[in-house]
Amino acid sequence: MDRDAALGDFLEKYVLERWQEDLAAIGEHYEKNQAEIEAGFLKAVDTACMQAVHLQEQQLKGDIQYIYLSLLRTSIMEHQAVYRIDVLDERWFLDPSECVVQWQADFIFNPLFQRIAALDNVKSNYARKISAMDVERILQIEAYRYHLFAIEFMRGLVPSILEGEGFLRMGQKPTLCILAGEFRDQSEILFQAEGGGDEAGGE
Repeated sequence: MDRDAALGDFLEKYVLERWQEDLAAIGEHYEKNQAEIEAGFLKAVDTACMQAVHLQEQQLKGDIQYIYLSLLRTSIMEHQAVYRIDVLDERWFLDPSECVVQWQADFIFNPLFQRIAALDNVKSNYARKISAMDVERILQIEAYRYHLFAIEFMRGLVPSILEGEGFLRMGQKPTLCILAGEFRDQSEILFQAEGGGDEAGGE
């Protein structure tokens, strides 16, 4: 079996469609821990909003234009799913007053990380035709699907974000929007106060 054939066999047996099994595990864990999971996310967003409130009180930050929920792709390689929550005024990433909180989407990504960790043992069956770099590449590709699951989770909690104390207290632009994506990359609008498009480009 040459390398291409080995990789194809490896993908078919251990990678392709396995996400469906993970989806069931994610759903079961979420159902059992829904209140705690949602509260953890909403607390992280509210903390970032309260940071903005304090900076606005000191005249160090303008009215908020963006709440940006972004995956730190580099964290995936460490088997962590870290999302950065930025609260920004109209200057976007040129806003000099940071309001940043991190939140981990472990309940979504842990089944993937466990499955990828198991691949390190399985690849030894392929006589070095499957490398650690192959497994890392598989992780990055597969992670995108789970990132989409995380975005849908966050989208579902937008109404709760809008009712949060920090959100209600901070000064806002009338066209404030909440976006989700990857850090300084393509992002998707989850909410916009006065309508708008469906996508936004990062820097």
